[in-house]
Amino acid sequence: MEPEKTALIDTVKIEKILLAKKVGQFLVQEQIDEERVEVEKVARRLASDVSVKVRRVLAFELRRCTYLVPDIAEKIAGDVEAVAGPFLAVTQAITDKAFLRLLPQLEDYAIAVLARRSDLSEFVVHALSQMGNEGSVRALVRNDHLRLGEPTCNIVVNRFGGNIHMMDQFSARSDLPVAVVERIVDKVSDHCRDMLVEQYAVSDEHAGQLMDSCKLEFLYEQLTGADAEQVHACVTELRSVRRLSHWMVVELAGRGCLTFMESALALEAGLPRGSVKKTLGLGDPSAFVKLMQMANVSKTMAPRFLKIAKEFYGSNELAA
Repeated sequence: MEPEKTALIDTVKIEKILLAKKVGQFLVQEQIDEERVEVEKVARRLASDVSVKVRRVLAFELRRCTYLVPDIAEKIAGDVEAVAGPFLAVTQAITDKAFLRLLPQLEDYAIAVLARRSDLSEFVVHALSQMGNEGSVRALVRNDHLRLGEPTCNIVVNRFGGNIHMMDQFSARSDLPVAVVERIVDKVSDHCRDMLVEQYAVSDEHAGQLMDSCKLEFLYEQLTGADAEQVHACVTELRSVRRLSHWMVVELAGRGCLTFMESALALEAGLPRGSVKKTLGLGDPSAFVKLMQMANVSKTMAPRFLKIAKEFYGSNELAA
């Protein structure tokens, strides 16, 4: 008796699956309104069926509909992943307005599916950046088929700027606004920073400026009152983690932190600090030029070092 009951249940399920397929195929076509309304009633019942298989077949067929009454489309969109995933990946039956209304109710997997699409509007993309979790936003920033506007990019940086892995993937995009590049250049790994500098034609000095400007005030406060050995230790640490830039050096030297510049040039050039200090006295101009070369100071930054040398060391009083 029990096997017969099981067979009966399976038969009913198979019949529903076949019906779901036929209903889906029917609604994809253009029909007379009266006929469509009747079939949509059947589709509503199937969309709420207890069987995932039935709902999955219906959703798979309806994914090709260019028009679908909102309640059916939204019912499918909110279903389990096996049902909603293939539908959300391609459906054209949900308007931007409907998507914006639906997003807060969708599961994370559904938002991630949308983030991988190539045809979303700017409004939906922006909403995804606001509401998606880390996985969804990661899929969004890796989607080269979508254009991310500056407001959307800023949302991503605001939410995930402290996640270096996310920022590295974000930096690999080729369409980032310059203002956004400036925001993330200090939030990515050294390798990705180099790629940003090359791809977006950001000069090394400017990249250093962008990276260090937000930290300069804090660093200046830390150095105030420090002795030469403490300053040298600070410079050594910054250099070891590749956070020492020539822009930072001249900015701090211009504020009076001359020992910072002496230590930085000494480390870069491989010379004693006393020798660097003497050269900055400009008693031998050729020695100054050689110092700049040994310290890998660019031609655009060298004049700034020279200006500081003339202002603070030129009298040779400090070089004595």
